[in-house]
Amino acid sequence: MRDELAELWDTAIYKEVASEALYAAAQGQTRDPGARELLKDLAGEEKRHAELLKGFREEGWSKRRWHRGKVPDLKVSEYLTGGDSLEGAGLQETLVFAMKREQQSLEFYARMMSVVRDRRARLLCQRLAREELRHKFRLETFYDSLFYEED
Repeated sequence: MRDELAELWDTAIYKEVASEALYAAAQGQTRDPGARELLKDLAGEEKRHAELLKGFREEGWSKRRWHRGKVPDLKVSEYLTGGDSLEGAGLQETLVFAMKREQQSLEFYARMMSVVRDRRARLLCQRLAREELRHKFRLETFYDSLFYEED
């Protein structure tokens, strides 16, 4: 039987590859040039994440530098509705979809942290959750800069 850590690595990499495929396919489902460009960027980012995780797994992840600072959670996506589909989505809907997807990944790793028994697997879950929060924070900051007007 495979150990929890190996299973977790495979799952994390699979999630990144699946997200890349989703964003790449969605580029053909919108006419909005801003949304199409964002989807292209998101697909590329997910591909880089998958490659980074593969490298971490193969080279010894505990020796690699992970982001260790506190990451704020703006909770923008938690208060927005929509973002359920990318078909025909404009830029705003695409951003909402992506933010909510990062939130789901963050929640997945948080739940996994309480389920796995291996100490190294829990630590990896913690680091992966922090990375997902970083991605969500970047998207929420971008969303805020585009759609929030200060008085």
